[in-house]
Amino acid sequence: MVGLNQAWYADYPRSSFHTFNDMREWMQMDKMGHGLMAYNESRWIGDGARWTGLSHRQSAWAGFAGGQLIQTSLEVLDAYSDEWGFSWGDIASNLLGSGLYLGQELGWRDQRIVMKMSAWPVSYPHTRIYPYTPAGSDQWTTQQQRADDLYGTGPVNLFLKNYNTLVVWASVNPRSFGAPEWIPPWLNVAAGMGADNLFSGSGYEWDAEKNCEGPDCVRYRLDSALYPRTRQFYLSLDVDLRRLRVRNRVLRALLGVVNIIKVPSPTLMINTQGKVRFYPMFF
Repeated sequence: MVGLNQAWYADYPRSSFHTFNDMREWMQMDKMGHGLMAYNESRWIGDGARWTGLSHRQSAWAGFAGGQLIQTSLEVLDAYSDEWGFSWGDIASNLLGSGLYLGQELGWRDQRIVMKMSAWPVSYPHTRIYPYTPAGSDQWTTQQQRADDLYGTGPVNLFLKNYNTLVVWASVNPRSFGAPEWIPPWLNVAAGMGADNLFSGSGYEWDAEKNCEGPDCVRYRLDSALYPRTRQFYLSLDVDLRRLRVRNRVLRALLGVVNIIKVPSPTLMINTQGKVRFYPMFF
């Protein structure tokens, strides 16, 4: 928490505790991310608790509580940041993620539905975008510069903060639901959701400087006809790494940790613009 506070919050102004309704922003990809992380944090903590010798039920509840503790701590940091705020939508997404883990552990003693993620770098056009206000300003920018400023760079930001690259998956194991035995026990079917052309929380406009007010503020507008905000839906195959037959305990534990990553596979995509595309290999 100290490290995240320094990395994500220390450079932004603080305020008193306040709430913020962001349910309509980022095409809900941030909410998908909250559910994803809450689920996997609960799963990791629950597995660790079971390794210590706690009962299955105690481990399940420890995992649920641990995931909620981590995510709620982040939400409290948001609540005291002037830039963000305490979001009840985030809290609901956190509960759904940890609840998915808890429900499966108590009901099936197995994670038949696993929440996963994938991301791949996106190259944006370097065409100059000039401000629409103030008139005559030549302080241009590009989509690539806006994406770097908004989401950051590097692999961590690629997965955790860039809503244009993130895809969140629900990976379902058919064998655990009674599918025929000729289907490998590690083979999953995954459904995912992503988004594109998100350069602001909502709409197509952004300010060159945060919290700028007045007629002299430099503001940009992206052409919505050329770069429409688009939701994408995916159907793919996946591998549940926890179900591979691995005898080495350390390697088995490592596979359980990295099982948050969707395995690259042939994928069918359809988006809200009506476009359909098949990827021989998608990640």
